[in-house]
Amino acid sequence: MEGSPACESNVTVAVRVRPLNRRERDLKTKCVVEMEGNQTVLHPAGSNLGKGDSRNQSKVFAYDYCFWSMDETQSDKFAGQDIVFQCLGENLLNNAFQGYNACIFAYGQTGSGKSYTMMGSAEQPGLIPRLCSSLFERTIREQREGESFTVEVSYMEIYNEKVRDLLDPKG
Repeated sequence: MEGSPACESNVTVAVRVRPLNRRERDLKTKCVVEMEGNQTVLHPAGSNLGKGDSRNQSKVFAYDYCFWSMDETQSDKFAGQDIVFQCLGENLLNNAFQGYNACIFAYGQTGSGKSYTMMGSAEQPGLIPRLCSSLFERTIREQREGESFTVEVSYMEIYNEKVRDLLDPKG
């Protein structure tokens, strides 16, 4: 659909850059990722390749959303948990209230920030707690007499080709 906003498509793809962790800061690691609107730019990490080598060029990728969560002091481009929820969670919730099933698929290597984006912390709740709160607040606010709702939630992890239900403490 030409010219339609990302929220109207069946799949929305978002990328988030997390802050450097303590180990990365101790090693004086340089950030090689930059966000420009809905584009993610990957810069080469100072290789020994020749100037003409294509691996020495920056790579640009476009997504529906690019969230810069690297440095909170850069408030003009910083995307906190609230921004991520506004862009992703509210549309998902609206679709759920229209009767559509919804799924959030968080993908990335270990330590890339998936759990923080999904669960967050006590001070900065992530997508899942914000979705649950908003879902039940809206259900209570909009419920009409004689109307009932059924909510099913699953929270799964796939790691080393094994599926684990994260809502079942016994595993």
